[in-house]
Amino acid sequence: MSWAPATSAPDLVRPSRTPAARLYRAAGSLVVASLNRPQGITGVHTHTSALDEGLRQIGCGCAVVSPFDHTRMWDVVFAMRPLVIQRLSRTAGTLWYRHWHEAALRSSLMKHLRHNPADVVLAQCPVTAHAALSVRQQLNLDCRIALVCHFNGSEAEEYRKSGDLPSDRAYRRMMEYENAVLRDVDQVIYVSEWARHTVESERKIQPKSSAVVHNGIPDAPPAGVLTRESLGLSQRDLVLINVGTLEPRKNQIGLLDLFERIAARFPNAKLLLVGAGHQRGEIEQAIRSKRLDDKVTLLGARSDVPGLLAISDLYLHYAKLENCPVVLLECARAGLPFAAVAAGGIPELQQMMGVELSLDPDDLDSSMAVLEPILGNPSQQNKVGDRARAAFIERFTTHAMARGYLNALGISPEPRG
Repeated sequence: MSWAPATSAPDLVRPSRTPAARLYRAAGSLVVASLNRPQGITGVHTHTSALDEGLRQIGCGCAVVSPFDHTRMWDVVFAMRPLVIQRLSRTAGTLWYRHWHEAALRSSLMKHLRHNPADVVLAQCPVTAHAALSVRQQLNLDCRIALVCHFNGSEAEEYRKSGDLPSDRAYRRMMEYENAVLRDVDQVIYVSEWARHTVESERKIQPKSSAVVHNGIPDAPPAGVLTRESLGLSQRDLVLINVGTLEPRKNQIGLLDLFERIAARFPNAKLLLVGAGHQRGEIEQAIRSKRLDDKVTLLGARSDVPGLLAISDLYLHYAKLENCPVVLLECARAGLPFAAVAAGGIPELQQMMGVELSLDPDDLDSSMAVLEPILGNPSQQNKVGDRARAAFIERFTTHAMARGYLNALGISPEPRG
């Protein structure tokens, strides 16, 4: 089918202002391109699986293509990074990962799209978008390439802050690569208005078209029952929880400073830290130095986060920069109130869910002033949680996200027979 601009093309920039019927084209199908393995616990993994599920629910064909499809010949190349390259240089390891995963993804996309035409290839990062653009040109395909902007302002900057891109030259080249991809794709879809502002106003990059579609997750969590007792907790405990990779950006060490204050005010408070990462040793040392060993539990990476949220009283999100974190949607689904540092795309979610409990990592007194009324009031916890749950059902399910993508991309689902 042709993807020549339709008369309503300008409306695609802000699809919420235009009736969906005006944006739909003929029935279409999507390919979601990702560098990730099919199964995983990252936010991009969750986004891919949730979008796939939501699109199928409403009758739109969808396929997920990754570097790990079709053949295992790439496994030896991928294994070189942790075994050899990363040990020589973190910059080299990062560049190796991006180069060879893009090459493998191009191969997978070539094989898939030759036999399964798609109307849209939805890329989950700049590398996958670059691969899709290359395959479209090589096969002379008539399809759109859209890029989902998951990163916090810049993917290159995220690599640099995590220590995986210390080389200034490599950083500049990656920024140039990223800028070119953002301009070359047919559309950029941001997961928050903050992300669009960062790219288009602060970085002054103007994509050909753009839209905002917030993340979504299934409206019911995976089956499974978890009890407090199985974690050594009692029903009298005030259970607080934080989920995230153990790294400086997620700021668990700063959270321990705040929790020390909370524990002094509420002796029954317990904190669950969920996640794995290179900063675990530092976090363990901070827990010992604050003598919080009997109050803070490091649970490592878990696949039962929904169950953990269900037995908690309040979620604390302390990262200093986020886009549209899936874990806050999981909190809302569970009816669990959350307090968060109002940075990046967080204020949007707080406002949309009516849970405006904002923390300041640089002002513990003001953070405690925000938290004390809800920590000491179970009925208030329930009230705020119920409000978040209602907003989730309306705006943040897989169905809502899938409809948002179809509207943004201007395609309609396949009609059901």
